Amino acid sequence: MEKATPLRYTKTLLLPLVMVITYFIFKKTFRDVLCVLSANTYLRKQLLEHGELIFHTLQLFAFSALAVLIMRLKLFLTPHMCLMASLICSRRLFGWLFCRVRFENVIFSLLTVMSLQGCANLHNQWSIIGEFNNLPQEELIQWIKHNTRTDAVFAGAMPTMASVKLSTLRPIVNHPHYEDADLRARTKIVYSMYSRKSTKEVRDKLLELHVNYFVLEEAWCVVRTKPGCSMLEIWDLEDPSNAANPPLCSTLLGDARPHFTTVFQNSMYRVLKVV
Repeated sequence: MEKATPLRYTKTLLLPLVMVITYFIFKKTFRDVLCVLSANTYLRKQLLEHGELIFHTLQLFAFSALAVLIMRLKLFLTPHMCLMASLICSRRLFGWLFCRVRFENVIFSLLTVMSLQGCANLHNQWSIIGEFNNLPQEELIQWIKHNTRTDAVFAGAMPTMASVKLSTLRPIVNHPHYEDADLRARTKIVYSMYSRKSTKEVRDKLLELHVNYFVLEEAWCVVRTKPGCSMLEIWDLEDPSNAANPPLCSTLLGDARPHFTTVFQNSMYRVLKVV
């Protein structure tokens, strides 16, 4: 999770509100458990009928853990926090407060304060105006459509393969649905094009996957990232036996023969036919 995420939750009062509600849920649950242990059977049944609050609280903790570990899984946490925030209207939790002040005034005041930052967030998102334009990829897609067979198999970077599959309907060996173990193994073979392995070794592995064309992205060969995060540095850790060899990508950008043939090239992509 990004460090700024809790701050954004706090600015809209979502996080403080959920924390307060969670505290009162646990307080009520603890009190109910003590009552259950000392109550008769009928009262015990009444107290245990409302376990949904604990269920949703535990689910909130589970979604929080997922969001911390995997940033994209905030999509589960944020809606559930909004759901939990609605419990501010629960008379079961806050009946003691609503007996002292007007219920409508409390809710209206909270919504007003939360809406201040909420409206700012909406305007910020609405102000983003742009048009996606990737001419090199459009050239690649058009070349594939008009110059390859419909059953030609492609391999390459996962985001690019998603576009190739969607726009050309050509078979691909790897795509961004990375949760499958077999797909991860295939992607590792495909990404060995950015390692220091020999050209023949990588070509043979691609042939085992029945790959006809490989889409090589020059940016992946020369991209400058944080220390230790480049594809080549990762492969040096994964495959130390070849760490002294020259990068395969640089070799292919020069002369891909005899194991590959360059059949298309533009400013960003190079299509290599597996020989």
